[in-house]
Amino acid sequence: MTKNDYLKRLGKCISNASVRGEILDEYEAHIDDCIEALMENGMSKKEAEAEAVRQMGNPEEAGNEMDQIHARVFDLNMFWWMLAFAVVIPVFEIISRLITSGDEGIIDILNYDFGMYKVPVIVHLIIGTAIICYGSGLSIIEKYTGKPLFYSYGRNWNGGYIANSGLVLAIGGIICSAALPVKGFIKGVIGVIVVTVLNMVIRVVMNVLRNRRERKYLWEIGFADTDINWKGKGTICNGKMKVRARNSEKGTVIHKGEPIMVVSMEGFKPVVIAV
Repeated sequence: MTKNDYLKRLGKCISNASVRGEILDEYEAHIDDCIEALMENGMSKKEAEAEAVRQMGNPEEAGNEMDQIHARVFDLNMFWWMLAFAVVIPVFEIISRLITSGDEGIIDILNYDFGMYKVPVIVHLIIGTAIICYGSGLSIIEKYTGKPLFYSYGRNWNGGYIANSGLVLAIGGIICSAALPVKGFIKGVIGVIVVTVLNMVIRVVMNVLRNRRERKYLWEIGFADTDINWKGKGTICNGKMKVRARNSEKGTVIHKGEPIMVVSMEGFKPVVIAV
């Protein structure tokens, strides 16, 4: 792999454009220094470049770690995902009116043909609020565990579910919107926008807390209290905490008593390597 290939693959993993260039410049300077040192020891330029890149390790792993370190406080992907629900509502309403060839859209059909307007507003509020509370808790768990925007959960191959706080909150917001003193599909749009703001506040707070934790523990050295693979416990900065070994998905195990160093974070959980 050449230096340019390495930097290209590294850069693709860093989502924060404001720091991507600076990170790539630092990596490039480090590779160039390594190439120069290897050439002074008798290697050709091509051999030195290949060896310097090899010593840098996997570019995707390095890029993902840098992306975690320099993650945005504002979850832009989640924001656009939730805002899409607010856009879908009027689009769905227009399509339904075209299909019915009249003024009645899906909202009118649900309200009158199915009698939804007869359901007391308090029922909508109770159900919607319960769903919003569940979605808020799900959002906190997503940030605490470092889950991506879309993920699945299951204890085994026989069952599981897709979880996403944005979708859950949007549903709760639409249900609660029945209490709004406005008519038509605009209710649902307002409901989705309100819960979008709520989710963004939750995730900003969680991101700030996570970044503070990361600054405290990143590059700190401790020791393993247990064997560490995809889970385990270690002592870092005189505090015992749950940790994960980097490359645990490839079978990496850090044995009890070995010194460890924090190299990145998975949500609020430190990711460590043996030193």
